[in-house]
Amino acid sequence: MKKNVFLLIVAICMMGSFSLMAQETEKKKEIKDWMHAVAYKKDGTTFEGYLKNITPALYGSYHLPDASDSTMIFTKGNKLFERTTRIPNSEIDSMVTWYDDKPDLKFKWESRPANFAFGGSKPFVMEHPVMLLLLYKGKKVRGYLSSHPLYGFKYFFMLDDMPYAMAFMKPFQKFNERRRKTLLDTFYMYPEMEAYIKTLTKEEVKRNPFCVLKKLDEILLINN
Repeated sequence: MKKNVFLLIVAICMMGSFSLMAQETEKKKEIKDWMHAVAYKKDGTTFEGYLKNITPALYGSYHLPDASDSTMIFTKGNKLFERTTRIPNSEIDSMVTWYDDKPDLKFKWESRPANFAFGGSKPFVMEHPVMLLLLYKGKKVRGYLSSHPLYGFKYFFMLDDMPYAMAFMKPFQKFNERRRKTLLDTFYMYPEMEAYIKTLTKEEVKRNPFCVLKKLDEILLINN
């Protein structure tokens, strides 16, 4: 089930000492397997409901923000023909979500442009902002997770001066020399990262998927 895959990825990141950046929100309903959400709009208003974005995939449908979604669709409940509210991603600054059966585990999403192509490839930037799950927040670098119906889950990173978030790794992929080259191509603009990436081991990546972002953050702090 896609929900379980999503929670497993989050758990792996949390074991790597990365915190979910989410503020507390009062639990009001109990609907299993639907994402309860509060959207914080750029105009200062908020909207609360349940996400009704349903994305079909080869391994089943799921209720999660997806890169193909240009609009978040909310419902106040889970009735089949219940009235919905649509909010374009471009109007959303951030969003906090949780599952009612796990009210203490909250997720913060940010609406950002995103490039789903890995380094060295022709950029594949979505035409609309994408809801990215914030899993790492350093002093200079932020790390995210998002998914695409064709390309699956990917990890992203972004700095304040970047026009869009960039994909750098996929969850559950074995770290081999091909993946190492992808990282070298992705972080080529930071020469100090080269030696670190060349000595990176698959055990380090498995233990801490965002270890490269932590190293990049250290380098940027020293240089600035």
